[in-house]
Amino acid sequence: MLKQILRAYRTYGVMTEAENKIHEMFTVAKDIFSASSLALLDQRDVEFDLYARDREINELVVDVRKKIVEHLSISISHNVGGELIFLKVINDIERVGDYSKNLLDLAKLLPEPLTDSRYYENLANLFPRVQGFFDRAERALFDGSEEDARAVIEGHLDLNKDCEEILAALMQDPRLHAHEAIAYALTARYFKRISSHLKNVASTVVNPFSHIGYMHPDEPVIGEKD
Repeated sequence: MLKQILRAYRTYGVMTEAENKIHEMFTVAKDIFSASSLALLDQRDVEFDLYARDREINELVVDVRKKIVEHLSISISHNVGGELIFLKVINDIERVGDYSKNLLDLAKLLPEPLTDSRYYENLANLFPRVQGFFDRAERALFDGSEEDARAVIEGHLDLNKDCEEILAALMQDPRLHAHEAIAYALTARYFKRISSHLKNVASTVVNPFSHIGYMHPDEPVIGEKD
């Protein structure tokens, strides 16, 4: 459905500015995620004002909402499916920015760098997997690529399982200091939530609007929540 809606918008030259702003949101959100994750995992310096970039996402959300309302006010069509999808998508991207910012907040609170334990290695391996979801979710949304959409959704389901295993192991490990356990648990949680919101974006391509981010009525494995 979304692919046909976008084709119609582009044919008649409407919503182009909103589409461009959503592309920009993806770029900013990915920059924030990458910089925050590397600051937490590798103690790298963040070379830009990350909090200002997060505010950029908030401003873009407002701009896109305005464009959508303007389009609805002048549109002769009563089919608002595309507008509803875009409103859902920008909220998910905004949440990605917030959770990514939380990774940097966590890095600043650590009394010492994360140790090279098996938890650290497992979390470090999650980073490139989540990072890869950004481009694929963006392609799924704007190119209507079901292949990319399903790759993100199924990749998230695998990552979700891995995060749950990390949390279960942390709960049963008496050797960890409290600050280490909290840091590992929150990192796993933030990665999981970021991945989940990117999954929601990807699911717009393969799910009806009513099931975006949730289980598809005909394909139980696709779009499973969280």
